[in-house]
Amino acid sequence: MKDRILTIDVGTGSARAALLAQTGELIGFAQREYDQTTPQAGWSEQAPSLWWRSVCECLHEVLHRFADQRSRIAAIGVCGQMHGTVLLDADGELVADKALLWNDKRSQPQVDAFIAREAEEKWLTRLNNPPTAAWPAFKLAWWRENCPESWGRVAMVLMPKDYINFMLTGVYATDYSEASCYYLMDSATLSWSSQALESFGLKADHLPPLYLSSDVIGEISTQAAALTGLPVGIPVVAGTSDMAATLLGSGVYQPGTASDSTGTSTLLTVVARQPLLHTRINNLHLANPAWGGFTILDAGGDAVRWARQAIAQNQLSHADLLAEAATVKPGAEGLLFLPYLTGERLADHTNSRAQFFGLQRKHHRGHLFRAVLEGVAFASTRNLRQLRQCGQHPERMIASGGGARSELWLKIKASAYNLPILSTRNQENGITGCGIIAGTGVGLYADFAAGVRQAVHFEKEILPDSSLRDYYAACFEVFDTLYQQAAPLYDRLDALSEGPSNG
Repeated sequence: MKDRILTIDVGTGSARAALLAQTGELIGFAQREYDQTTPQAGWSEQAPSLWWRSVCECLHEVLHRFADQRSRIAAIGVCGQMHGTVLLDADGELVADKALLWNDKRSQPQVDAFIAREAEEKWLTRLNNPPTAAWPAFKLAWWRENCPESWGRVAMVLMPKDYINFMLTGVYATDYSEASCYYLMDSATLSWSSQALESFGLKADHLPPLYLSSDVIGEISTQAAALTGLPVGIPVVAGTSDMAATLLGSGVYQPGTASDSTGTSTLLTVVARQPLLHTRINNLHLANPAWGGFTILDAGGDAVRWARQAIAQNQLSHADLLAEAATVKPGAEGLLFLPYLTGERLADHTNSRAQFFGLQRKHHRGHLFRAVLEGVAFASTRNLRQLRQCGQHPERMIASGGGARSELWLKIKASAYNLPILSTRNQENGITGCGIIAGTGVGLYADFAAGVRQAVHFEKEILPDSSLRDYYAACFEVFDTLYQQAAPLYDRLDALSEGPSNG
């Protein structure tokens, strides 16, 4: 009986493999953690070979521990971090074992040059997004200008999960979700834009064919089977971005539904039938035929990870630090934290910085950590304001990602947003969504809606605390003012970051 689904998630912090039942039940799981390389301020890279090696290790572990399930695998679905630009040559080999990640800002000069020479509004309506350094089109422009010796060898551009799919099947493919954020896909026709390709000096054959996430693109090859332990011939679907998988796996796929997804970043998304055309809103084609208008805080969960390292030297667990934060009064006794540790994707100043404001002698570790939790909530409230300016007024949020595991953080966010927050019973939403996609592709589910009904189950709803709502609104006003007043200093800080001159 072929009734099991194998999912692979190529994240920013780890690769994971999971074996699922049709009900969404998690049968087996393996994970390999890794880090980002940051050779300069604003740069962020990872090696595609590291992703593939980590995926192979995860697959070997799952297939060894659950050997009796191996013959029951019906389909494989891969999801992953977006925008990590993998360059392959004509033989399918890596041009460089280096991918510029979603939070890499080095192509900002290329974005600035594009904005200076182009009518931004024209491209917004055609490509469904404002120009940012995150999009692969600008990363490719940077590569062409700065690495001309290797640029001539580039024959194919893939995103992280598409690279894993290629290693599994030998097939070049991507899905509409990934393609919608290349800054090269026409949102009306769901095809690569000839005008955009011409503007960026790219050829159509540099880019893979486009599919819906649930379309079967190939099967496990003999070579991949030897490296992973998977049986030859298992169908592999196109898969999708980790964001789209997480949205689907938390039940956010119908127009009007909204999500707070906090992993490394914090993404606030409202589902719509068409892209939300606004210079401060990103748009993502979802795993299913719909669009998600979203904002992003680059350091959402990553701010918490940073705090654990910087404030506690990794000597305490997240649970311990959350417990300390819970003993501190809301507002951390006048301490605010701006969580812009890696700048911003869309802002007047994309090189914004993090800071604590209001430090006093009485503040200790618990205050600092609570301020980080609240700072992410306030920064996300700024982003929610942008969605509301687009006419999107969600009645509640559905939480997903690692941030959904903290009840304290969800209570803080519910009161800061002044919205109820609903969480799912199974908090591995990306894995669940990826399973629904793969299961739909091979007929285990009749369609996406049927997959959600079978695999997604809601657990609890957290309401805004009426006693905190007004207080947090006042905190947010100070936070917002501090953000605006600090902005003119960011360029000066960049100059100071270079250190004293040798002269």
